[in-house]
Amino acid sequence: MDTVSLVIAWLLAGFLAALMVIIVVLILIERIKLDKLISEPNGDASLSRFQFLIFIFVIAASFFLIVVGVDPPRFPDRIPSEIFVLLGISAGTYAISMGIQSNYEIRMYEIERQTTGAESMQAEP
Repeated sequence: MDTVSLVIAWLLAGFLAALMVIIVVLILIERIKLDKLISEPNGDASLSRFQFLIFIFVIAASFFLIVVGVDPPRFPDRIPSEIFVLLGISAGTYAISMGIQSNYEIRMYEIERQTTGAESMQAEP
């Protein structure tokens, strides 16, 4: 039974690794365009979205190492808190950066509106 579990775990790990390789290759040959995936609606790059994408791969690899790191390989009885910490750091960084960006865009809009309003008041006789 341990051999069957080990074979299934390695097949699943191989499948996930193949998916990751396929995704990276499709990105490199530009069939998957990241300019919209990790960019803001206005087209600017989003480091927080890119970091969140990378962390997903890191967490998947970490979980794989946890599964195959025990003898015999098996799913853990409980998921280690370190995995949740990694996910929390990434999600927290993303949420904070989106809040900062939103605040920046609101301030820029307000400044633009004030500037436009002042110019239109000066243009009226």
